[in-house]
Amino acid sequence: MHNPQILISIIIPLYNKELYFKQCFISVTKQTYKNIECIIVEDCSSDNSLKLAESLIMDYKGNIKFVLLEHKQNKGLSVARNTGINNANGEYVYFLDSDDDITDNCINSLVMLAGKYPETDIVQGNIIRRSIIDNSIYEAKFKLPEFVKGNSIIKKKYSKYFPKTSWNKLIRKKFVTDNYLYFKAGLIHEDILWFFFVMKKVETVSYTDEYCYIHNVVPDSIMQQQNLIPSILGCLTAYEEMLHNLDTDLLEYQLLKIRKDIKQQKKKILSDERYLHLLPRYKALLAKTPNGIFFLFIYFRYYILKIMEIVKGKINDA
Repeated sequence: MHNPQILISIIIPLYNKELYFKQCFISVTKQTYKNIECIIVEDCSSDNSLKLAESLIMDYKGNIKFVLLEHKQNKGLSVARNTGINNANGEYVYFLDSDDDITDNCINSLVMLAGKYPETDIVQGNIIRRSIIDNSIYEAKFKLPEFVKGNSIIKKKYSKYFPKTSWNKLIRKKFVTDNYLYFKAGLIHEDILWFFFVMKKVETVSYTDEYCYIHNVVPDSIMQQQNLIPSILGCLTAYEEMLHNLDTDLLEYQLLKIRKDIKQQKKKILSDERYLHLLPRYKALLAKTPNGIFFLFIYFRYYILKIMEIVKGKINDA
């Protein structure tokens, strides 16, 4: 049974999502867990998002406390989330995008695990991806242990299986503020960089295989926009900062992963002549990652070590 004293702060950045926000708002009101404050950060929308939020809050009669904060100028998703963090009173924060929804038992399922493992920094649930266009559903299920302790084991064994998103994670607020895990302002794909630094600090994670979050793939999302320049620049900026903050105990894995991700941006750059001016930055960033003989060396060293770990595990199990 969950502790009714645990206050959860759901943080929803809101910008130009009047078509989808009502469904998001309703999903919060339907939570079986009731000790919730929901902080909506309105980021100076040009549509009717603000009026819709005000109307929905005014009409709501339940137990959840809704707080509407307004930016006086558009500052972007990262700053909106940071505003939510700084105004949250809950022991845990939970990020929810304004065009997504959560399942009725979402917060209750996550809080149950937080109660079972009181030292946990992050509780993760499973995700349903739904297309707004044809309503098709894809269940993104992540197989992780119910509880893992130790930064090294989390990074080495489970970081690649952990969803690299800020949403759908119940996160201890003190863990965020003590480690200054705020979002980098003005960056598209801010979750990539945020998650990288979270993995450097996290000591305990819990996981439930219950579906908690419904991620709606909408036509006007960042990933669906025709102009990919902000998206490409955001990724390249994130990878550059990651290269300056690598972990010595994960050097091979991180270099291989970052190099692979950087090379994926080349396809986007070459897909449209409007993006060709980004090629020099792409090449300069790629040059900072190992290549040639040194790249092959760390590539084979990494996989030889992985094979040795597997063999050692099988011997120990025998």
